[in-house]
Amino acid sequence: MGDVYGNVNVNYSYCKSVAQLKSAADYILGRRKEQVEDGVVKTEPHLYKAFGCNRDNFANSLLITRKMHDKRYSRYKQKEILAQKLSISFHPEDNDRLTYEQAYKIAEDFAREFFCSKGYEVLLAVHTDTAHTHVHFLVSNCNVKDGKSFRRGPAELKEMCRYFGEQCRKRGLVHSYRDSYYVKDKDRERQSFAEYQMKKRDKLSFREEIKVLLRNAMNRPENKTLQDVIDYAKVYYLMGVRLRGNTISYALKYRTDKKGKPMAVRGSRLGARFTVAGITEYLKKKEKSRLEYERIKADIEQESGRYDDYAEWDISDVKESVGIDTAGSVQKEYEKPEGDISVYEGFDRFCEKENIRDDEEEVFYGAAFDEFNREWQGIALEEQTEATSHKEEQEIPPDYTKMSIQERVRQLPPPTEDTSQEFEAYKNRMGYDAAKMKSIRYKMSVYDEFLEELEARKKYHGTKAYGRQSTRKRDRGER
Repeated sequence: MGDVYGNVNVNYSYCKSVAQLKSAADYILGRRKEQVEDGVVKTEPHLYKAFGCNRDNFANSLLITRKMHDKRYSRYKQKEILAQKLSISFHPEDNDRLTYEQAYKIAEDFAREFFCSKGYEVLLAVHTDTAHTHVHFLVSNCNVKDGKSFRRGPAELKEMCRYFGEQCRKRGLVHSYRDSYYVKDKDRERQSFAEYQMKKRDKLSFREEIKVLLRNAMNRPENKTLQDVIDYAKVYYLMGVRLRGNTISYALKYRTDKKGKPMAVRGSRLGARFTVAGITEYLKKKEKSRLEYERIKADIEQESGRYDDYAEWDISDVKESVGIDTAGSVQKEYEKPEGDISVYEGFDRFCEKENIRDDEEEVFYGAAFDEFNREWQGIALEEQTEATSHKEEQEIPPDYTKMSIQERVRQLPPPTEDTSQEFEAYKNRMGYDAAKMKSIRYKMSVYDEFLEELEARKKYHGTKAYGRQSTRKRDRGER
């Protein structure tokens, strides 16, 4: 059986002062002030332990060890590394196979193997407040025997992952280990540990700087081939590019080594995306995306037709063409316009004929478009024919929904002083029943329309009366 690896995490935020050390220990045990106030329970008394010192006074024990070996430390200033933080975590899908006690036993074995046996004090605690079980370790950076610092490099970290993965496999925790040390991600660019650390500090390494410049060159619209990218990098970034068959390397003249020679790196060392094959494949995908975008753009322009092309009409010409007199009554049924016009123009003419304003879209658009579509397709319903003949026999009540405010105020009586009663009357004549009011998202817009009509009625019917009333109120206020 091959090697397997577990999930060992390293927190590179070291404890560099006594304050940070005590805060980290309190966090692991759930004793921070905010945790206690919020009632957060991080662990249980039987799920945490310290090797080589007092588990409830880990920070002071660690400081005593440092004093024994004349190791410096500061109470508040960040100077020396006092302790390092690590953790191991299990996959949530293994929760049915894993108890907290089993996780504690694995953590004990892990601490003995890598910390305690090498002479380092360590505090561990199993956390029970998350969906995935995990264990925190706080490791002293001072060896009890000789005072040496704790080494935790890439080789040691890989060994920890291998050991933890094997422990998980023995216990049947199939989701908590993997076959490879690194998480497989085909799109992930290769990144060294040094590059990762520099990136965390907002600094660009030599390789990362070349990657940034190459990405810019590859994303330029005018660069469509590998040679275009190479030429652009040479001219604009002063980059030395060496191409031999399928091997490509890059160098920056202003980045030199200790001997004064320009630093160079092969594309394969930067990642698959920056090799000859990677750049060529990326440029093909970019060009394909560009062509697809142009095709979609052309389709949209074709579908839109002449929506923005037809000329502005004279309102009187439109009314005459669709059979509307100056009073707004329809003289003849709307017919599909002849000639090659777009459906957008046809719908605009329909709305003009039916006196449907742009701001009435929320209320009328759906039903209006359905009716227009039936006429545009030349479909005549029997119910419409019967309704039309019935209207001819009887007196048709005014349809205020198809009138402008000016037309409505000429037919409506003067308003009363009871605003609530007037609002109810407005909703009845405009067809705002309970069901329709529920479907309207912004009901205040209906009330705003009512106020606009009410003010227009006041001006049209009651200019003098309201003027006198306002004058009397103003006079009384002045007295």
